Amino acid sequence: MKQTFRILMIGLVVMALSVSPVFAGKKKICKLGHVNSPASIFQFGAEAFKAEVEKQLPDWTIEVYPAGQLGGSLALIQGLTLGTVDIYTEFISLWADLVPEYKVFAVHYKFDSVDEYEKFMDSETFAAMNQKMIKANRTTNIGNMRAGSVYNLLSNKPIYTVEDAKGLVGRVAQMAPLVRCWQSYGAKPTSMDWGEIYTSLQTGVIGAIDNPILDMYDEKFPEAAKYLNMTNNLYNMISYQTSTTFWDSLTDKEKEVFKNAVKIASQKGAAEVDSRLGKVIDELKAKGLKVIDTDTSGFKKAVQANIDTILDGDKDAIAVYKKIMSKDY
Repeated sequence: MKQTFRILMIGLVVMALSVSPVFAGKKKICKLGHVNSPASIFQFGAEAFKAEVEKQLPDWTIEVYPAGQLGGSLALIQGLTLGTVDIYTEFISLWADLVPEYKVFAVHYKFDSVDEYEKFMDSETFAAMNQKMIKANRTTNIGNMRAGSVYNLLSNKPIYTVEDAKGLVGRVAQMAPLVRCWQSYGAKPTSMDWGEIYTSLQTGVIGAIDNPILDMYDEKFPEAAKYLNMTNNLYNMISYQTSTTFWDSLTDKEKEVFKNAVKIASQKGAAEVDSRLGKVIDELKAKGLKVIDTDTSGFKKAVQANIDTILDGDKDAIAVYKKIMSKDY
């Protein structure tokens, strides 16, 4: 009888293990997409995020899809809204057209450092903005990754002051505040697909592009330019934006792990940038690229003088901008 009981218990244990998702190999899946190259800091952060989640939650698999494999920016945003994409990582300024206050993320010279940016993202002001995004688009921010993400300007003529930007034809992401910032300097911003930028710089179709240095380096844009102008015009962080359909399906423990994984990715991303940036700039100088220490005072004055136009008169966005500038958020 005892022998029969032992055999029965062993059988029940084996059955229990066979249906457990960990042992049966049935994984929970999270699809994370971005539009940047596999060599980018976006991918570096996504892989760090994936490693941390899968380490803490062995029953999860994070599937990473770089280079627009799940679609372009618009398709990924729509995918979040529909619940067919779980996480989309991108500079949060891309969301400027979805909630009016988010326009402020596409305004130049509002933060002086990533530290200031991160402090704002942890503020009550941003929490209220995020609630509006949840209601309007059924997506929510679960964290932000440091990535050395300050925009500087590659060009084929030196930009010493704002006067040098007059008439400059530069590729700018087609978000209205970004375009209007450049227009306030007297430049001529233009739209262009990412894949056309290198050739357009080479042939003179455009004379400039602004983006984080490492992003431009990884895309080989400096090969087609003569100057790296240290304009420091836009500080950014990589936003981890998720579908509320997906987020609401997680347990409290899973949510905690996902949020902490973004923090781990941020720490590793910052360390990666610190280890690469100086070397990359030295390499570019050695190859003949001239680095210009741009006087940004005129650029800053132009933004402040034209902020109503830059933000299209939107009172809510202007109110957030004023809070940021007074550091009252």
